Amino acid sequence: MKHLILLRHAKSSWKDSSLSDHDRPLNKRGKRTAPIMGKRLLNKSIQPQLIISSTAKRALKTASIVANAIDYPTNRIESTRRLFHAWPDDILQVASECNNSINVLMLVGHNPGTTDLANQLLESHYFYNVPTAGLVTLEININNWKTITQDTIKCKLIDYDYPKLSSG
Repeated sequence: MKHLILLRHAKSSWKDSSLSDHDRPLNKRGKRTAPIMGKRLLNKSIQPQLIISSTAKRALKTASIVANAIDYPTNRIESTRRLFHAWPDDILQVASECNNSINVLMLVGHNPGTTDLANQLLESHYFYNVPTAGLVTLEININNWKTITQDTIKCKLIDYDYPKLSSG
């Protein structure tokens, strides 16, 4: 049994129009909500053994803030540009390359890929939109990450949390 945690980066800033999309930082709200989501994750029973983030500045910063909150060493966060605006197949390809000693993987990325992947993997739940800093935790009935595909794997929703969810 494996668990996949999908984390959409926290809210980013559009203030500096000269920045590329890849280089946009978190805005004030993103800097405020990312640690909140990290604290909420810390209180949950499933904790990531590996965090892989998009290389986008806002995603890496979100990953770092959440990692600090859950006492995950930030120097162990892996990053790949393949998660930058990735489609579900691309996200699953990153997961499929994960070492099988990892049972709980967190991927930090972007929409629409995060929402689309969650919807494709779940049979009985539909997300209109995973909000910024939203967390989707899935239980996957596989023993080997190499076997994760959206065509053959259906997952169980373990948890869904986002900053404006008051019960968090």
